[in-house]
Amino acid sequence: MDHQPAPPLRDAAQLRDLVAAAVRENPVVAVSDPALLARLADPAADCSFDDLGFDSLARMELCIWMQVEAGLEVTESEVLDHPSVRSLAAHLAARG
Repeated sequence: MDHQPAPPLRDAAQLRDLVAAAVRENPVVAVSDPALLARLADPAADCSFDDLGFDSLARMELCIWMQVEAGLEVTESEVLDHPSVRSLAAHLAARG
């Protein structure tokens, strides 16, 4: 029997890095403000999607990136319910 190993569990810190990468790679929103980029790069800091300039199209692109690049299904409603990089990462970690 061929059994594929389960993917490694991701903790909130790893997921925060993934969400931050999804923000940086988002083709709809180009974050260029140095202060926002510094907060995005700092694992201890948080950034709201509103502060980053996200609209519905940017949220949709974030969800697509998370699915394609990270293999995690994230809905736009989850992004709306967890409106910052840290809170979305914590939600995804709790969701398992």
